[in-house]
Amino acid sequence: MAADLAPGLPPAVVTALVAAWAELFGLISFELFGQFDRVVEDRAAFFRHAAARLAHGVGLTPAA
Repeated sequence: MAADLAPGLPPAVVTALVAAWAELFGLISFELFGQFDRVVEDRAAFFRHAAARLAHGVGLTPAA
């Protein structure tokens, strides 16, 4: 899979990126289809936290 998706990147990096993409897609889908209703009160804060965690997981850091 890694060689097809991103030749030149280590397989562990490609795996982390695909997993983060799937998690981000899930977060967006949950928001769009109301799965967070009555579960998450501050959705904006939750999404910021979740996106930051995903970014950190693939080696991205916040801008200064």
